[in-house]
Amino acid sequence: MARGDEKMRRMELRRQSGSRTVDPARYEPPPKGPRYLIAHACFACRSSLKRQPSDEPLVCPTCGGHAYEMGRAFKAPPSGDLEQWKKVQALYAHGFRFGRYGPLEGVPALPERYREVEQFVRENPEHPHRYGEPDESLLP
Repeated sequence: MARGDEKMRRMELRRQSGSRTVDPARYEPPPKGPRYLIAHACFACRSSLKRQPSDEPLVCPTCGGHAYEMGRAFKAPPSGDLEQWKKVQALYAHGFRFGRYGPLEGVPALPERYREVEQFVRENPEHPHRYGEPDESLLP
């Protein structure tokens, strides 16, 4: 079976020779833009979902609250783990996002416990995961 680019090349040759015609009314070009999904989290009901990037605010399908864009590398804690959800919410409120996979060399890892967040935020004002807009009204 031909790869996508080879198949498209051969299809174009058929069109040029007249042996393949395409009805423009039926032809839909492939969608442009990102095809990946972004993790979102709702702090009200402690649920996580993945959706395509959008400029529109996302409503949580579980509780109707606001679902916040966390980043592609976000892994939600279990819904019953209240301390970890408080930690994630506090990090989000301080502008931390989860857009990169794996540890970064020479960069401190994110805190493991909620009680470590305040000190971590103070000590790491230029952390590479801190690229979101802070919103202290979201602090737990």
